[in-house]
Parts: sequence; C-alpha cells; structure tokens
Amino acid sequence: MTVKLNWLITGPGAISGLLAAGLLRQQQQVAWLSRHTQEETSVNWTLTENGKATHFVTPFYPDAPPPDAVILAVKSYDLAAALERLDELQIATDCPIIISHNGMLSVHSERPLFPLITTHAASRENHTISHNGYGESWLAAQAINQPQPLAGAIGEILQQSFPPLHLVHDIEHRRWHKLLINCVINPLTAIYRVANGELAAARFSDIKQQLIEEFVQVAAACGYSFDAHQASQAVAKVITATAANRSSMLVDVEHQRTTEIDAMNGFIVEQARQHQIDVPTHRAVTEAVTALR
Repeated sequence: MTVKLNWLITGPGAISGLLAAGLLRQQQQVAWLSRHTQEETSVNWTLTENGKATHFVTPFYPDAPPPDAVILAVKSYDLAAALERLDELQIATDCPIIISHNGMLSVHSERPLFPLITTHAASRENHTISHNGYGESWLAAQAINQPQPLAGAIGEILQQSFPPLHLVHDIEHRRWHKLLINCVINPLTAIYRVANGELAAARFSDIKQQLIEEFVQVAAACGYSFDAHQASQAVAKVITATAANRSSMLVDVEHQRTTEIDAMNGFIVEQARQHQIDVPTHRAVTEAVTALR
C-alpha cells in the first residue's frame, strides 16, 4: 500500500501540472505553492493526455497541511525567489526540495536540494495543461548541496506518479545531457518560431550539428564526455518524441517574457570563455534570442 504524503508544488505550470496530476492519481495530498503572497484557496485544473481530459482540484498553501516534500518546477531565473517563498511560509528547513528547471545555474540554499530532470513535454493555457510528448525522468538520490539521501517513500511515489523515473547518484552528467537538448531545441524553435518536430527538417541540419559539436567541446573541458554522433541521435530522438510541442522558450518569446537563454546557450558561452574555446554558433543564437525579448 502506497504511503500518503503531503506534497507542495510551485505553480501553476506545465511540468508541475503533470507532476500534480500523477501524484493525485496515486492518492497523494497535493497543494499549490503560489508565486505570490495574495490569499488563494483552490483552483480547478484540466489535464489532457491522448485526447482524454482529467479534472482535478488543488488547494493553495497555507490551507494545506505542512509538506513532506516540495517540488519547485520553475524557470531557472525564478528558483531563488521560489526558495525564498518557502522561508516566508516557514517551511521546515530539512524538508526535501525537488528542483526542476531548464539550463544550468548556481543555487545556494541551506535546504536539501534534489534535481529532477525530465524530457516530458507539456504546455499550459490558462487552467488547462496538455501533455504533448512522453519522455523519461531522472531524480537525484542524494541532495546536491549536502549529504542527505532522498527518503525512500518520496522516490518510490514519484516513480509511480511520473514514470519512467530513474533514481541516480550521479545527476550532474544527466543535467549536462538535458542541457544539450535544451541548447539545440529551445533557441532554434524560438528564433524560427517552429514546433519541435519541424527541427527534423534538412534546413536545420547544419546549425544543429554546429551547436552539438561546440557543446561537446565545452562539456569535455568541464569534465563531461559526450560523443558527437550519440549526442546528435539523442537530440533527434527528443525532437521526434516531442514533435507537437512548442518549446518553453518559443512560448516565452511569443508572450514577450524573459527567456532562459542565459542558463542554456549563455551558460555554454560563459564556460567556453573561461576555457578559451570559440563557440560562434552558441554565441549567435544567444544574441538572437536575447534580441527577441
């Protein structure tokens, strides 16, 4: 019998909605963590998967019980504020915090942080979340900022709620692998205003390969080994699996919101600078997306 835990999830968002729906299917207690301080009580949600709609209602914290685990599925530039929000609500400092965001960034927190990497694709329109592409996920079995293992019940419940999910002890290489995917799909879909699947067209072959080869070179300098051919296959696989999805960066550009380009290709540009590596393609797409803001 599955243990019932109290989960607090930042939202509303696309990936956080998938996680919330999966947890509710496992009879878990789920509450939203509002991004703001105004009082809210509950919200009605609809999740569409394979043409079927699932409706669920979740309350906003602090109307819910104290959480056993928190999931912060946010934009990279919103993570620091989300962690500060936990302080405002006086969430216990030893409560496990699962973080999920695109790109790479330095996070400083006294709370135990467990990165979650996923290749699932989803989008949100008002209170409707669409599951647009099925992938897989990886969750750190130990906090990245302190020697605290993830509680067994938390990992097991997430594996049941968000399959397939793998618990791993070396999450860093997997984070770089996700960064590889992000650095190709996100900027190109944003610049050319296309859905993920359109990147399979021959006209994108050269720029995709250039981004991949530059990435592999920078990753190697940072201590992470990737084979360029295998990296190209991995990118192609995700493009196919999420063909109908419109990347988060494309949606941000269309809504004139801040993008995560600095934590993606901008991160590669900065690492390249430190290692004296020339990455003209990453620099060009970083500048192009920045100009779209």
